[in-house]
Amino acid sequence: MRRTLPALLAALGLVLAIGATAAVGSSTSVTISTPRNGSTVSQHTNPYLAVAGSASFASAGASTTRYLLHRDDCGGANDNPHLSTTAGTDNGDGCGLLYNSVVGVGGYAVQAAAIDFPATDGLPLPFDAGRQITGAISLTGAQVGAAQVDVTLEALVGGEAVTLGSATSDLTVLDPTADHTPVPFAITPDPAYNGADVQALDLRVLVKGPNVYSGYISLNGNSYVDLPSYTASVNKSVEISVDDASFADPVPARLSGSTWSVAVPTPAVGKHTIYARSTQGFDTSSAASTTFTVKR
Repeated sequence: MRRTLPALLAALGLVLAIGATAAVGSSTSVTISTPRNGSTVSQHTNPYLAVAGSASFASAGASTTRYLLHRDDCGGANDNPHLSTTAGTDNGDGCGLLYNSVVGVGGYAVQAAAIDFPATDGLPLPFDAGRQITGAISLTGAQVGAAQVDVTLEALVGGEAVTLGSATSDLTVLDPTADHTPVPFAITPDPAYNGADVQALDLRVLVKGPNVYSGYISLNGNSYVDLPSYTASVNKSVEISVDDASFADPVPARLSGSTWSVAVPTPAVGKHTIYARSTQGFDTSSAASTTFTVKR
């Protein structure tokens, strides 16, 4: 189990509670053209039944989703570090990490532990691993010396905690005359997760540097992560069910563009109903149905 799994699961629970599973603007529907409603099929001449139809899916174009780092307070029960696609004023702006710094040999400060920023909206997310994840952690405070930022982006995919990628920024000399100093980063994502429908996200941030004041993060839109994404899920499917509207034992159909087809053993003599439904990511269509009669 990965160390950020609790944060990911907590974020997933909140997303589900607010109904954000409809966040991806996908819309899918399905129709059945064969067998026609009210038709008759001969079991003797048709040991297998051809089932076919069409389905519509939302277009999955290239997009980028920006998540801003937020904190509601500086420590305590109301701190709530998180990621959100919505801008806002942060009461925790300019706070340090949640843990005390440990100054190493030569005055090099290393945070005792990283801080997790789980996403609370903007999910599920159709992830595009063919492009880099970019962003910036802006540091503020006394801004004396230099700082280095480590970031790790973890996600929940198919119910499993996975690492999308990580990066270490170059050591950046802070500007004491500026309100904040952005430390940019770029993550080359694991290609294994290209097209994955991400259920939850967590950005882990670790700040290091030769000065204790390196660990104060500027929020209010100054710290963010940009995730390459699609406008809709690239994962599409159609399945059918014979005489079972609950789809307890569905049969996957072959999908070709907007049409689909599958062959199943012709059922017993009598009246039967075939149900079909299409899925895109976490969006499943209403079921279509057709009723037909099998004769000997």
